[in-house]
Amino acid sequence: MKHRWLVITLVVLLVALVPAVAWAQDSNRGEVLGTNVRILGQPFESNGPAKDVMSSIPGQKTSVLPATAMQKLGLENTGPLPAKVLFSVKEEFEGAWPTGNWSTFDNNGGQGGNICWDDENWIAEHGNWSGWGAGGCADGLNPNFDYYVDNMDSWAVYGPFSTAGAKKAAVKFWYWNDTEPNYDYLMWCASADGVTFYCKNTSGSTNNKWKRTTLNLKNVPGYGKMLGDSSVWVAWIMTTDGNVSGFPYDGSFIDGVAITVTK
Repeated sequence: MKHRWLVITLVVLLVALVPAVAWAQDSNRGEVLGTNVRILGQPFESNGPAKDVMSSIPGQKTSVLPATAMQKLGLENTGPLPAKVLFSVKEEFEGAWPTGNWSTFDNNGGQGGNICWDDENWIAEHGNWSGWGAGGCADGLNPNFDYYVDNMDSWAVYGPFSTAGAKKAAVKFWYWNDTEPNYDYLMWCASADGVTFYCKNTSGSTNNKWKRTTLNLKNVPGYGKMLGDSSVWVAWIMTTDGNVSGFPYDGSFIDGVAITVTK
C-alpha cells in the first residue's frame, strides 16, 4: 500500500511540473538574428529561417493630437538643428500616429486580415505607448486582449528623407519581440528607391526585455552605403507564416525611433 501511494504521489508531482517546465522553456526561447531583402508589394513567404542574403475595444483608447507642426512631423527638435546635423526625427508613439512622413499598410492584400502597425499602450520602453505590428488597419487587434495572427505582412514606413552631403546616417530604436522562432519576424529595413528594402531581422523572444539596436545607413546589409541619396526610406515589418505553432505569441513592438543624418 505504501508503494502504491508513493507512485501516486510521484505521478501527481510530475503532472504538476510539466506546465512549469514548459513555461520556463518558453520564457527563455531567445532570439535569432539575420538579414533579408523585401520587395514592396511582394508578400513574404516564410519557410523556416529567413535567407541570409549578405481592433480595439470601442472606447478603450483616446488619441492625443500633436500640439505643434513639429510634433505632427515627429520631429524631436523644436529649435535650429546643430550645425553638423542635416536631418533629425524622433518618434515616441505618445501622440497620434502615424502622421507626417509615416505610412502603415498591409502588404499581402489582406490575406490573414487587413492588419498593419499602430500605436498601443500595452507595453512601452518609456512613456505609455509604443508601436505594435498588429494593431492597425481595418482588422487591427488589441494587445491587451489579443495575440497576433497568421499570414501577416504588416509595414510601417518613414520617408523619404535625404542623406545628400552626409558622412553619417543611422536609425536607432528600441524593440521588444515575442514571435515564433524562425518563422515569424520583426524586420527593420532601408531603401534607396522605396521598393527594394534591405533588412535586418529577428525572430523568437527578447525574454520580456527591450533591446536597443542601430541600422547604420553607411553599411546597410546586402546593399552597402546609403549616403548621398536624395530619397531614402526606412521600414519596420512584422511578418508571420500560415501556422503559429506552440505557445501564443505577443508580437513585435518598437519605441524611441530616432533617425539622424550628419555631415
